Amino acid sequence: MSTAESAGVPARRPDLAVPRMVGRDRDLSLLDRALDERPGLVVVAGEAGIGKTRLLQELLRRRGETALVAVCPPFREPYTLGPIVDAVRGLAGRVAGLPLTGLAGALRPVFPEWADQLPPAPDPLPDAAAARHRLLHALVELIDALGVGLLVVEDAHWSDETTLELLLFLRARWERGPRLVLSYRPEDVRPGSLLRRLVAQAGVTRLEPRPLDTAGTADLVSSMLGGEPVSVEFAEFLRAHTDGLPLAVEESVRLLYDRADLVCEDGAWLRRDVAELDVPPSIRDAVLERTSRLGPAAGAMLAALAVLEGQRAPALVAEAAGVSLHEAESGLVEALVGGLLHEDRGGRVGFRHVLAARSVYHALGAMERSRLHRRAGEALEREPVRAVAELARHFREAGDPDRWSAYAEQAADHAISSGDPRTAFGLLLDLLVGGAVRGAAVSRLVRRMPLYAAPGDGPLRELVTVLRETAAGGELTREERTEATWQLARLMFHVGDMEAASVEMEQAVPELVRDRPVAAVHAMMMLARPLGTARPAAHHRAWLEQAGRLVEAWPGPSPEERLSFLMDRAATLLVLGDPAGWAAACDLPAEGETPGEVLQRARGFANLGEAAMLWGRYGDARRWLNATAALAERHQHLRLRDLVGASLAHLDWLTGGWTGPMEWGALALDAEEPVLRADALLLAGLLAAARGDHPQAQERVRAAIAVGRPRGPADGSRDPSAVLARLAIAAGRPGEALAATDAAWRLVEAKGLWLWAAEITPLRVRALLEDGRAEEAARTAEAFTAGTRGLDAPVAAAARRLTAALLARVGADLTGGEVTAGDLIAAAGLFEEAGAAWAALPRPYDALLAREEAAGCRLAAGERDRAVDMLREVFGELIALGATGDADRVRRALADEGVRVGARVGRPGYGDRFSPRELEVVRLLVEGRTSAQIARVLGLSPRTVEKHVHSAMRKREAPSRTALAVAAVESGDVPPPGNVPRPPMTTG
Repeated sequence: MSTAESAGVPARRPDLAVPRMVGRDRDLSLLDRALDERPGLVVVAGEAGIGKTRLLQELLRRRGETALVAVCPPFREPYTLGPIVDAVRGLAGRVAGLPLTGLAGALRPVFPEWADQLPPAPDPLPDAAAARHRLLHALVELIDALGVGLLVVEDAHWSDETTLELLLFLRARWERGPRLVLSYRPEDVRPGSLLRRLVAQAGVTRLEPRPLDTAGTADLVSSMLGGEPVSVEFAEFLRAHTDGLPLAVEESVRLLYDRADLVCEDGAWLRRDVAELDVPPSIRDAVLERTSRLGPAAGAMLAALAVLEGQRAPALVAEAAGVSLHEAESGLVEALVGGLLHEDRGGRVGFRHVLAARSVYHALGAMERSRLHRRAGEALEREPVRAVAELARHFREAGDPDRWSAYAEQAADHAISSGDPRTAFGLLLDLLVGGAVRGAAVSRLVRRMPLYAAPGDGPLRELVTVLRETAAGGELTREERTEATWQLARLMFHVGDMEAASVEMEQAVPELVRDRPVAAVHAMMMLARPLGTARPAAHHRAWLEQAGRLVEAWPGPSPEERLSFLMDRAATLLVLGDPAGWAAACDLPAEGETPGEVLQRARGFANLGEAAMLWGRYGDARRWLNATAALAERHQHLRLRDLVGASLAHLDWLTGGWTGPMEWGALALDAEEPVLRADALLLAGLLAAARGDHPQAQERVRAAIAVGRPRGPADGSRDPSAVLARLAIAAGRPGEALAATDAAWRLVEAKGLWLWAAEITPLRVRALLEDGRAEEAARTAEAFTAGTRGLDAPVAAAARRLTAALLARVGADLTGGEVTAGDLIAAAGLFEEAGAAWAALPRPYDALLAREEAAGCRLAAGERDRAVDMLREVFGELIALGATGDADRVRRALADEGVRVGARVGRPGYGDRFSPRELEVVRLLVEGRTSAQIARVLGLSPRTVEKHVHSAMRKREAPSRTALAVAAVESGDVPPPGNVPRPPMTTG
């Protein structure tokens, strides 16, 4: 019992106040100095509850300048430019009289209430990207006209991509525009978000508020208790149980207060019983216990605010809560005094932290949530400016499909016109998966959806399920069922279900020819692509020819439709191994800049680039893939951009630029898109094999097969079965190599497309020879040679030379005769020819392996000096390339000949340089990844990641992780992440 209680004096309860900001003086000084000395971009990064918002509020109070404060709410589908538009509305009641040019007329759709104050709307632009850029320029002009000196964006991890594009634009013109400050949570940034590029630019000042120590915890608690001291034991207890997170400290103190578990003894505040009282396991429990002690009016307002989200006017909250304004004001005062809410300068109220809002929201029953969403939606419908994305959300949760559908379609139209197709895709996907539309409306919506903006295969597979159920329904007319079947088959092709898609497509073609010839041509072109089925090449050529005849019979195809057909025809011919595809590619029209034509051009270039990789014409492949990447980036075709990024990374691997694939692969391992993850795993397996880590290589390749859309021989060097066969041969298991490639070989034989066998033929020949099946190996080589003779396919020519060398090494007499020195010399010459053919593509890694084989033949034939010289060269080039495992094998061969070329490749000492693993860890750290995320990407434990981080900090004498990241970028040890091709990061 306390001294006060034993004396008969009741322990005084504290009169709680909103805590003052503590432990942030240094952070504030850094922010002030950064804004004054380096006007550009200041970033405040940290976890939820660390105090980012409070820090920015104090910064604004100190500086006292005109600031535009944009808060990004945690909406599942962010409203395009919503945070900036809302902030401008809050800063300016009118725009009449501002010095605006005619460009500002582009702002009418986003500020309809100012339509009579803005210049006339400009003529529409045909290009969505151009329209988006014009809108951004107009918005910047308005911000300049308002005299905004400082733009603050809070919770930028929740912002839409168009808002981030605006920030990138403002950042590029920092000398003329407002200074930028943004806060975000690194762990919540979507893969592929532009935010990563924004915060990684040179000249960005990055601040990471740290958790409170014991003294800081004591100061924060004391500020809530009238400035009176807090016992060290109490402060240490709170710090240890909350990890020094200011929000958790505050909520715990408020809960202790509500429970009457705080007493003042001997002039210091402490808990009643240190041994027995448990701090709540989560902030949620603390918040809910506190809200349960509030009156009915306060509880109703908190529930309505949790449903509405963000900062709201009291009258709107009262209307959503269903209480009078008088009751609402009373309840708000109680919640404000209790520290759960705060009020901004405009009189709007909101939760002090999103975690508190989510705690209240998820505690509501389903019926209560639905009722509140309906009231919120109806209240927002009466607002002068309708936020259609918010209305869609509320009526979705209210179970009102008609109004949900109407507002979601409006919001999707707005998103597309604003250059934000990903948000549009998400809004329409919600409608379809949520069952808001039925029957023929399903096909109509799917046809409108920007499928290229889908964040991965998962959403597309959900659409497949919806369409399958629709097509099987009994309420459709014949035309409607045909349309549903066609859309279903189209989506099944998108997600890689080729066999089933072909069946559905062939059933739909006759009806499409009669009713919708344009769709019929698309269907025929999909059937012409020889992927995913065992049907012979002639089957696909027949569909290609039929599509051509139908195009010629069209009364007048649009330029977009004609370009789509021509692009697909050229790529299909190349995948079919038909040289006519090159002439068709050269004859493609160069004009056409409508949004539809741009998309067809980008998509077509991507297909041509992939086909050129199959032929081994890597210069053509890079030209087309780069063209796709530029178009996709400029016009925000995000999924296409990410997919072509994977192709370029693999092309870099083939042509010897391994740094880029390593960086891209590490990022893409975290992507939502299964195809991207599969490609990243395959690249990781290839790199591990080259480094000599064959167990990890096999694990990564098998994971790639399990994760992604199945790849096969038509994918050329990206066929995982070829990689598994290479690993099996290296391990001395030829039977396993043959088993790995059996399915691919049977497919090639069935289709008669021998170009597809360029990667696996040398592997099968080698495996058959090592398995003692020399005659079968010869027949395999002969079939491939006959099937590719006359093709100007560099990869096939190199593969033919390599198989010839493998056969020559076992001797011309395949019945078991002795191999002579002459045979070995001849084989060496063929291996050297193969090496030269690989080098010409260029594929330097394969060229070096062929030269190593040639040296081995010459060594066995007695040409030691020439062989040693060749092995020395190969060793050095393998080291330079990064193939340390292969280099170690060559080093051992040289050592057997008494030649020393250096210490064993593997674990060198690095001194003050980063090791390769440290480089990988630091690069991901610069990206803003946590230790847990880095561990998942690299396949390490978090403890091992921390060891690498601390080692890197020691080498750079960096006092913190942030300092390490800055030092690593400034010294050039790792590039800023914005310079690396991004995976999707999509997401949202």
